[in-house]
Amino acid sequence: MLAFSFLVTLVTLLILEIQGASKFKNEDSLVLVHVLFRHGNRTAHGKSELYPKDPYYNKTYFPIGLGQLTRAGKLKEYSIGTQLRKRYNDFLGQEIYPQLVDARSTEYNRTKASLLLCLAGLFPPTTMDLFENSLSLQAIPTNYWPINSDPELAGYRCPNYIKMYDDNKYKPNNQKLYDDHRDIFQYISDNSGLNITSFEQIYHLYFGISTEIEFGLDQPQWIKNIWPHPIVDLSVKQYYVATDTVDMKRILTGHLLKKIVDDSMVKINEDPDEEFKTKMYLYSGHEDNIANFLITLNVFDDKIPNYGSYVLVELHKIDNEFGLKFFYHNYETGNPVALNLPSCGGFCTLKNFISLYKVYFPLENSCRNSTK
Repeated sequence: MLAFSFLVTLVTLLILEIQGASKFKNEDSLVLVHVLFRHGNRTAHGKSELYPKDPYYNKTYFPIGLGQLTRAGKLKEYSIGTQLRKRYNDFLGQEIYPQLVDARSTEYNRTKASLLLCLAGLFPPTTMDLFENSLSLQAIPTNYWPINSDPELAGYRCPNYIKMYDDNKYKPNNQKLYDDHRDIFQYISDNSGLNITSFEQIYHLYFGISTEIEFGLDQPQWIKNIWPHPIVDLSVKQYYVATDTVDMKRILTGHLLKKIVDDSMVKINEDPDEEFKTKMYLYSGHEDNIANFLITLNVFDDKIPNYGSYVLVELHKIDNEFGLKFFYHNYETGNPVALNLPSCGGFCTLKNFISLYKVYFPLENSCRNSTK
């Protein structure tokens, strides 16, 4: 009974906090929101992120499991929802219906769970829900596409992209990057038991080590000698290897860019009398989704997106002109930071955005073998 009373009090305080939040600046011009966010803190994904000499190579992380959200990760994702509710409270309103938010994730357990936790924070139960039905969360429908049929969030699985990536990573410009760091590659190889020949290997190793450190597992001295630099700097280079050409950007990011534009156009042409309006699109993904997206827009800060980082793409109508505003929250400041797109500024009209970025929109059959 005490636990139930505490829960009711907690929910009541949350509702009061949201109701008392200051109105979001320029909210009157807001028409639609797209949110791309990273999952929360997790355990190591598996052997692909570990190394032969890893003292924790066979650790199972029971009962959490490999590649799953930790407690800190769950709290982080829930907080994304509360942040979005505070920012968009008046815009979203209090009435909940299935079409209000289109919520999807990648096929991984950690992104599915992150999406549910974000929605729990975004749509807290009312006191009436608790008293009448003993519910502790709202039931919001979610979706995901199989990883081999998800060009918007898993373009790296497209057969065309795999061939491009394999052909590109050993081109002279990338090979020179490898050669410039041959000494550190050799140092890591000698100590890890891996044969390091690419930034991709460093990238996966970085995440494996970082999950162990976050989990409180002591690391050998050789890792302390390269942590966090230069291994984090070398890992960031992988994003640029992965998005090295226009064609690669088209597949990794272009499908999502095009969907954002298409969904925005649908919203613009929506029947004003439509009752069941979609107001938000939620995408629960990974740090590379965010990094690749920002690189394509030419606003990436060369930092690995932190757990729970998110990009906001807001559709506004200002002076009778529809346009997009972009914000990024990597938890280096208290609130999302406005992004100024090159040649388009902080408010990029939809017409200008399409003109500038349509080069990255996917071509027909650009992701062959997709069944979606």
